[in-house]
Amino acid sequence: MAIGGLCVALAGFSTTLFLPVFEGTFQAPRIVDLHGALFFSWLVLLIYQTGLIRSRRVQLHRRVGWALLGLATAMAASGVAVGVYVTRRDLAAGLGDAARGQFVNILMEMVLFLGFVVAGVLCRRNKEWHKRLILLATISVLGPAWFRFRHFLPGVPNPLVTFSLLADAVLLIAVGYDLRTRRRVHPAYLWAGSGMVAVHLVELFASESRIWLGVARLLLGEA
Repeated sequence: MAIGGLCVALAGFSTTLFLPVFEGTFQAPRIVDLHGALFFSWLVLLIYQTGLIRSRRVQLHRRVGWALLGLATAMAASGVAVGVYVTRRDLAAGLGDAARGQFVNILMEMVLFLGFVVAGVLCRRNKEWHKRLILLATISVLGPAWFRFRHFLPGVPNPLVTFSLLADAVLLIAVGYDLRTRRRVHPAYLWAGSGMVAVHLVELFASESRIWLGVARLLLGEA
């Protein structure tokens, strides 16, 4: 799953990041560069962490895990900073309430991601909960990469909804693995996973509601 997450990120951002960088046409503030570096570091280190467990190097895994908690905090902070930049850019371009609503969604995503990571650290002595919460954190943060698959499939109707649902559908792979190996679904997927999907559905269908826009204006200093 960790390797799959990295592949999704590499493919999703190939047209908007890697190809423009290769062609010398990519332009963005430094915070965007830092944001991307932090998030890709998470995916690479997650693969490393699973490798440490497979090789039974548990003590090193735990030490690296504390570093990953710091990394996750930096990722959330950079995500909010990039959200502010993108929202102000889109507001200047005339996108109005669509940009404001998306800003609140970004904040919720960063809170959700960091919440899963913190919960995973707190449950580190229960490996079954620990690894599933970290996986949920990773699934939740890959939404933007999945959304960029619209560049490969331009004919997909309503790409925001379609690819958001596809991103969460990855959870079904984990659920299927549980059913095959345990004959039941772990509570982490039943409760935390269902909560993740519920948050994403709320984001999709309430992003331009009065509450969302009011919160956005307040946080952006417009209220």
